[in-house]
Amino acid sequence: MEPAYPRTTDGKFDWGGLTLFLASIGAVALCVWIALPFLPALTGAVVLAVVTQRPYRWILARLHNATLAATASLTVVGLSIVIPALFFAQNAARHLLNVVRSIQSGVAEQGIRQFIAQHPRVSAMLQYASDNLDINQATEKTAGAVTGHVAVILGGSVAALMQTVVMLFILFFLYRDGRAGLAALRSMLPLDEDETGYLLQRIGTAIDALVLGRFAVAGIQGLVAGIAYACVGVGGALLLGLTTTLFALVPAVGAFVVWLPIVIYLAAVHHWIQAIVLLAVGALIVSTLDNFLYPVLVGPRLRLHTVPIFLSMLGGVAFFGVAGLIVGPITFVVTESLILIFRHRATGEALPSGARAD
Repeated sequence: MEPAYPRTTDGKFDWGGLTLFLASIGAVALCVWIALPFLPALTGAVVLAVVTQRPYRWILARLHNATLAATASLTVVGLSIVIPALFFAQNAARHLLNVVRSIQSGVAEQGIRQFIAQHPRVSAMLQYASDNLDINQATEKTAGAVTGHVAVILGGSVAALMQTVVMLFILFFLYRDGRAGLAALRSMLPLDEDETGYLLQRIGTAIDALVLGRFAVAGIQGLVAGIAYACVGVGGALLLGLTTTLFALVPAVGAFVVWLPIVIYLAAVHHWIQAIVLLAVGALIVSTLDNFLYPVLVGPRLRLHTVPIFLSMLGGVAFFGVAGLIVGPITFVVTESLILIFRHRATGEALPSGARAD
């Protein structure tokens, strides 16, 4: 089939067609550039739409109205985000309160004094710092640095909240108009029906594998952390293990948000052996499991080797931030699928089967 643009008309080159083609490419690039700040929200919405498609269809079959079904599904997803967030806040506040009580009761101060008394070098270093440092100036600089970090944290929280709102907004329309959007996407792809179905099935399977793999790895991290909490005698090990699992699900946060404050608390109350053990388990096992276990778990379902999956996640995060954990592997999957489609056209070899069916 002769391409639409550029083409020749009566022996003359169709400059208007070439201009239209280049303008279309530029317009698409501009749209991508405008939408790029909301890539995490768009990625999250697409992932949630794919992994919750069956529950949405179940709700739709009973409500018989796409708008009502989308609203109900969005409510369920929203509550599943809000409730864990409240759970995190409650547990963080409780542990912070325990640390404050420890400081107020003098237990932490007593532990620090005992540590300094048992280590004369530390006492000498502190005395030297006290004699040679301008405490007021150091305090002002520290306060300025802390204020700057607090501003960054608050700014990140506001940005995360906005991304969440945008994600839920996009998710509603993905639920309600998903079929129409998928049909439009199929019509725009320069592939035949079988090739388009194969590509979309690979993408759906990859998203399922990435999400389920994230839950599996986070569960293992929470289990290992919970066992470690119990072994060092921390109260509420089961609840803390569950909290570690939930925090491990968030790539931008991670499991260390739970175990590191516990290590600091144990050190503050002079439980040095428990603090060292938990620090070793947390740093060497809990917080590194996802870097090695995640590619191994999702590799077979993505039909990619562990090495390209590992590189795609690292490179994806470097280029796209947190969204790169999904965008990176999906990019590799799409690239491999397009190469297989090209080989299918060139050799007539059948496309691999066993992809996820919608």
